[in-house]
Amino acid sequence: MSFIYKNPLSSTQIGGENSVQREDNFGTNFSVLQVGGYMEVYYLNDLDFTVVGTGNIQFSGNTIPINYNKRTLPFLPDTLTLNSDNISSGRRRLGMLVYVHETELTYQYTIDNFESLWSAASGGTVQSDFGSSVSTNGAGGTPFINAWLDSSIEGVSGVTRANARWRIFYGTDITVTGGTYTNGTAIFTNSTGGTFNVTGFTTGSTSYTSWEATGDNQTPAVPIDVVDTFTLKFTGAITSGGAGIVTDSAISANEMTIGLINNGGSPTDKTFYRGDGEWQTPTDTKLTGGTYNNSTGIVQLKNSDSSTVTLTGFTTGATEDTFVTGITYNQLSKTLTLGLNDGVDFNATGFAAEVTGGTYSGGSITLNNNDGTTSQVTGLEILTHIGLVNDTNVSINGTTIDSVNTTTYKGAFFDYVINDGTNYRAGTVQSVWSATQIQFNDSSTVDIGTTTNFSWGMTLSGGNALLQANILGGTWDIRIIKHII
Repeated sequence: MSFIYKNPLSSTQIGGENSVQREDNFGTNFSVLQVGGYMEVYYLNDLDFTVVGTGNIQFSGNTIPINYNKRTLPFLPDTLTLNSDNISSGRRRLGMLVYVHETELTYQYTIDNFESLWSAASGGTVQSDFGSSVSTNGAGGTPFINAWLDSSIEGVSGVTRANARWRIFYGTDITVTGGTYTNGTAIFTNSTGGTFNVTGFTTGSTSYTSWEATGDNQTPAVPIDVVDTFTLKFTGAITSGGAGIVTDSAISANEMTIGLINNGGSPTDKTFYRGDGEWQTPTDTKLTGGTYNNSTGIVQLKNSDSSTVTLTGFTTGATEDTFVTGITYNQLSKTLTLGLNDGVDFNATGFAAEVTGGTYSGGSITLNNNDGTTSQVTGLEILTHIGLVNDTNVSINGTTIDSVNTTTYKGAFFDYVINDGTNYRAGTVQSVWSATQIQFNDSSTVDIGTTTNFSWGMTLSGGNALLQANILGGTWDIRIIKHII
């Protein structure tokens, strides 16, 4: 039976977080407000946060959830709620450590530039003693929420340490995590993501040679410049001799290491290697050059041993190439004609007419084409969005703020923000009507201060649905965005 990991559960459950007074010198239990700290999970996917459905996301598969509210209607905002420390949401906390049994590694949760993201989102933030709410309505709210929704893991699905939210935790010491070597330089990467270089390695020689000698105790007959050290294998013994020749006197049974050699004169370009009992010229052959004859289509390659390789079968004549000499297009037949140098035209058909304009009416779009024909797109839902309505200094009870034609439309949504300079409220008035009746509902936020002196009313009058402000006191600033259907 396969192992299945589940979040711990007990018969006694609490309905909220336990806390203490800020001035107290004791806490509750691990970490802060039972959030963050050190945890153990079994699989890497236990680090993920999965959004299931809409509204306040509560899903048993989220081992380390955040407090996230997904919009239920397209025009409503998404909201992330932070705990009162403003660096944690749900059970996820910046800097928390989680050991994963699957990889036997510890990961740390990180959001880079957190303060910058917070500052950019401050316009859409509502704060209280018990937490902060960040909405996608305000500037910077979406990037801030997306940062908390991100559960990317270092080393998974191509995610690097630089762009991961969950990063492998190497402890407080800086350790080497990898490296590369190129041309005498070793580049090491450390656990912080930084690098350091180590240089001075011998890169090897691209120029080395040997000399010709047969038998034991022979002086090299052809001394050659050598720019590096190498091991010379042989069957006999070699002694030094000749001006400028230096050899290692330590001779083993089958090899010795030759040091830097200089013959004191101009080096020869002849190179030898040790074969079966004899010094022999290398047999490797390499390309030294080549030619191509356009009239015959023949490539001839030259080798280092003076031999040649011949390649044939290449296309030789420019007369075999076909190219475009002109283009015409017939608007009526929708035919594109390509004139070719061989006198045989190429025709392409099936082109669509070009749209030059269009109109919209009653849920239908009519498109005008450049050939005089029209096309229609029907069945569109009629949704009208009217921009901002801003009334200031409203103090009279029953003032009409906006109106909607009841013959053309059957309902309306009024998104609003009201304030009198001290007290604030936001919400949505939902309304529907028939020829003789109207119904509406006001769904709103919790007040900043108190807005009990202000309420909404709606009535039918002369073929219009009227949105009215019921004012018991004060002077109010009213802002509305209207959606009519």
